[in-house]
Amino acid sequence: MPEKGSASGEVNMKEVKVKICLLGNPAVGKTSLIRKYVYDVYSDKYIGTLGTKVSKKVVEIDNREVTMLIWDLMGEHEFKRIQMTAFKGTQGALVVCDLTRKETLAGFDFWPKSLYEVTGEIPILLLGNKDDLPEKQISESDIKPYAEKYGTEYYMTSAKTGEHVEEAFLNLARKIVEKMR
Repeated sequence: MPEKGSASGEVNMKEVKVKICLLGNPAVGKTSLIRKYVYDVYSDKYIGTLGTKVSKKVVEIDNREVTMLIWDLMGEHEFKRIQMTAFKGTQGALVVCDLTRKETLAGFDFWPKSLYEVTGEIPILLLGNKDDLPEKQISESDIKPYAEKYGTEYYMTSAKTGEHVEEAFLNLARKIVEKMR
């Protein structure tokens, strides 16, 4: 909620809009993470993203009303030209791998490099998703070198249980707002 100024009753909160992209190979759980964060729902039915879908969530960070425009982009590498167009104006990204599929870890190189070609270096966080599943092929020790390479943090998340989902989105939004100062 906005804080009122002491004498004049002015609102001290500044409204900010930020564009965030979720990036990762197909079926890593990008759409599920967004649905969990924005709507607090989960479905284990897989429906691939065609093109892009934008969701909106308003949060408060450091006495600012932050409107997060969260872009869910299809993960197929063949559509790089479309993805590059969608990257324009992006201020931060969550890069996602599927902890149960080792081959998705390579996305931690592909996606930041592709994004940075358009945006320059912007805040990113790495997410190892599906942490609730027992058949993991990727561990924190596999993700940590990528986090160090990009000078960022990583989270082990679960769209199903909500583990670290809100924390990751809010941390990214906070990093974007800090960079705007």
